[in-house]
Amino acid sequence: MVLGDPTAEFSLTELAELVGASAATVGREIARAKQVGVVQVRVVGRTKLVSANTSSEYFEPLAQLVLLAFGPKGLLTEALDKCPGIEAAYLYGSWAARYEGVQGPPPRDIDLLVIGNPDRSAVYAALEPIEGKLSHPIQVTFRTPEQWEEASDPFIATVRSRPLVRLTAKEVDKP
Repeated sequence: MVLGDPTAEFSLTELAELVGASAATVGREIARAKQVGVVQVRVVGRTKLVSANTSSEYFEPLAQLVLLAFGPKGLLTEALDKCPGIEAAYLYGSWAARYEGVQGPPPRDIDLLVIGNPDRSAVYAALEPIEGKLSHPIQVTFRTPEQWEEASDPFIATVRSRPLVRLTAKEVDKP
């Protein structure tokens, strides 16, 4: 969380809730991370606010590792692979660009393209806990395989022309 969005600040209580640990445990880990320069802590009243130390030599490699290991790709893949009727799913937009190494501001939402004919309510139910874990809303766009193949659809043409990150084990070919 902290390394995933270098512009965000989190209280120890917020971090504890997000990771499912006690505030004391989180406090100890943050103290260790601060000691080696990975995070910075700002005190406002009685609240400690934690943010990434972007000037640290560790920031870029750790942020990339956190993105790859704990970011949307793995969590969404696991959730969507359990939903029947999905033939393929992709991250697109700013998250896909960051996975492909395109520099830019931290994404504020997750753009997800689902191809197939799944039960939409099952997809939304599978994604709901992921939104909480990632602290980002997930914007889902559904297309049938036939729509995905339709070259004249402006949305599909735009998505295909930009970075795409495959999420599901099965893939509908990208022409």
